[in-house]
Amino acid sequence: MRISLLFIDRKSFAFPLLLALLPLIFTQCGKTTQPLSENEDILTEEPATNPADPDNQEDQDGQTTGDYPNILFILADDLGLDPMPGYPIGGQKAFLPTLTQLANEGVRFTQAWSNPACTPTRASILTGKYGFRTGVLGVEQDNNIRPSERIIQQAMREQTDGVYRSSVIGKWHVTAGDAFEVPEAMGVDHYAGLFSGGVNDYHRWRFTTNGMTTTQNSYITTALTDLALEWINAQEQPWFCWLAYNAPHSPFHLPPNDLHYQGNLASDEASIDQNPLPYYLAMIESLDTEIGRLLSGLSSATLENTLIVFMGDNGTPNGVVQSPYVSTKAKGSLYHGGVHVPLIVSGYGVERQGEEEEALVTAVDLYNTFLAAAGLSPEDNLDSQSFWPLLNGASIGGRTFNYAEIASNRANRSGYTISDGHHKYIRFNNGTEEFFDLDNDPSEDNNLLEQSLSSSAQNALNALQSKAAEIRQ
Repeated sequence: MRISLLFIDRKSFAFPLLLALLPLIFTQCGKTTQPLSENEDILTEEPATNPADPDNQEDQDGQTTGDYPNILFILADDLGLDPMPGYPIGGQKAFLPTLTQLANEGVRFTQAWSNPACTPTRASILTGKYGFRTGVLGVEQDNNIRPSERIIQQAMREQTDGVYRSSVIGKWHVTAGDAFEVPEAMGVDHYAGLFSGGVNDYHRWRFTTNGMTTTQNSYITTALTDLALEWINAQEQPWFCWLAYNAPHSPFHLPPNDLHYQGNLASDEASIDQNPLPYYLAMIESLDTEIGRLLSGLSSATLENTLIVFMGDNGTPNGVVQSPYVSTKAKGSLYHGGVHVPLIVSGYGVERQGEEEEALVTAVDLYNTFLAAAGLSPEDNLDSQSFWPLLNGASIGGRTFNYAEIASNRANRSGYTISDGHHKYIRFNNGTEEFFDLDNDPSEDNNLLEQSLSSSAQNALNALQSKAAEIRQ
């Protein structure tokens, strides 16, 4: 079953026109309906088609009915679980009608991991490999993805003989700052965005496309949405759009008032510094509003054939992280506050609707999951494990452990962590080890290695250490 989603954004100029036309549209279809309320969606169902099925021949317009699906991957910057609705962590939640709708029409993963920082997470998604294999373990200048790596865009292009068109819109941050030609050289058909890890001003930022860099004076969250809309709506072949917003990464600020729901906040730096959390929430809400505008700007036929994946690239920053996380166990750390992130999957091929999935998945798994969604073959010799079957109600898929890693100039933060969902082991590069019972200590306060272990805890520790050694050999 394929579900066609038409997102009705109450802030869009098209909303009144859509309301006026709906009765006429449904009358012509031999159906009747009531006008939609704000932020409501239209659902239609069709039999799913298999791109590999020879019976999927050309229709009267010359378009194949069995075309590969489109894939829209949206990556948020510095977004953990605590501000996200639908996750039982954090006291203050952003109001996110678009992402809530996507979750209600798809699957919300509750045990998804990233790496503790953006660059190693992005590199792992691009390559399907852990960072110690690619050499990308941190955010320092020397953590650059090798041009020889076979990234997901190249794999999709080659497996379909050039049918898939790809773009990366937004934040790149996996190669040196002046290597502007790298995305296209590695297999991305179109790149437009920022190469650095962030911007100093959301209203004035450095923009790179076609190997040229200029200064832009538009609000970057809106501008990236415009770029994605322009590219997607120009495509005549199946496409894969990687939309990497830099929001809600600092600097914390007050977004345009029509993009958020936090009310009348002061915009001066002193007010922001005194209490940055409402501004962080407003930035997340502006991201959600722009995602809604993006989806409402696509045709119903395009949405019907599009898989939508939303994920955070690492945990919440320490200045705005909420309980039970603390500032020392937030972004940049190997604790849950640094690696436990939201993951929502909806749209094409997703049979489950409004369900939570507790299976273990990590950012590295997106590589082979994207290939599976397109009906393509998994790439061998990768760390990526497809979780595509989980989106269709199967009991298989996912992994038996989650693994994450980080390197920084602080040895007491660098290291790796591994978890089976119940216990978690952390080994830092300075030799320190920690072991937690997540079922009884989800905030990771009680290091079990500081006391005698029960036989079951010792078995769990041995299994995790053995698996980590197997991974890292």
